[in-house]
Amino acid sequence: MDLVTNRAERLDPRSVLNTDAGDLEVLRSSPHQNRWIVAFAGVADRNRAEELRGTVLRAEALEDEDDTLWVHELVGTRVYDVNGLFYGSVLEVEANPASDLLVLPQGLVPLTFVVDQPPGRVVIDPPEGLIEPRPPIEVVDYDPAWPARYDAEAARLREALGDVAVRIEHVGSTSVPGLAAKPVIDIQLSVASFAPEERFAAPLRRLGYEQYPDPATPEHRIFTLPKGGGPRQVNLHVCEVGSEWERRHPAFRDRLRGDPVARDEYAALKRRLALEHGNDVESYADAKGEFIRAHQ
Repeated sequence: MDLVTNRAERLDPRSVLNTDAGDLEVLRSSPHQNRWIVAFAGVADRNRAEELRGTVLRAEALEDEDDTLWVHELVGTRVYDVNGLFYGSVLEVEANPASDLLVLPQGLVPLTFVVDQPPGRVVIDPPEGLIEPRPPIEVVDYDPAWPARYDAEAARLREALGDVAVRIEHVGSTSVPGLAAKPVIDIQLSVASFAPEERFAAPLRRLGYEQYPDPATPEHRIFTLPKGGGPRQVNLHVCEVGSEWERRHPAFRDRLRGDPVARDEYAALKRRLALEHGNDVESYADAKGEFIRAHQ
């Protein structure tokens, strides 16, 4: 495992680490080639250990760490500069000898440029030219080419995922004929279970996707294409078969497909919110929530 802390005593025997699936107690640990080998209570064989691959482990604060910036609290938070411009959400925190780095979709920001951390946000004051803010939100007229873009990407997904993909659907605004939208294709991938995550995460990485953390909605997993912060082409929403999340996206799509009045109201709302929120695409998405919930 990778240890994203300078406090190796977190891996002392009988230490307890937290995960989204429950607690793990350390039996023993040892450093190995810049990583750590850790034995946990109840993890008795290789298959069980493989199920933990990619799991984020968290620890309680130690007595002298009250002012520490925690990795698990930073990942997924929205980053703004002191002028209010939006830079995306933190994908991960990368260890670095000079200063740990916030990994954002379009680049890296040393933690030394973090000036505030109000709830759910990180405020940075980077030097000019270090990193660019997100571009302004763009809502464009419906493009008849969008279904073909979906078909081409869905074919790639089916070939790469095989029977791991229980269902693949075109969702979001680009799936509704006549609806103005951001020119990014939304696809919903239904899987039997999130565990083990590598069954779908590994093939998606090979296709050029990267995972986008969203702690606020643990009932789905988001992957974006391409990786590396270029202009986004696809948002891929992975959900479990039979879940409420799986139901909601197609329900909203079908409502708008069958109701031109609601479709046009939604288009007008999106154009207004795009102007109001500038480049803050996540606040823009939040602001659409009430309309979406009322029409599912």
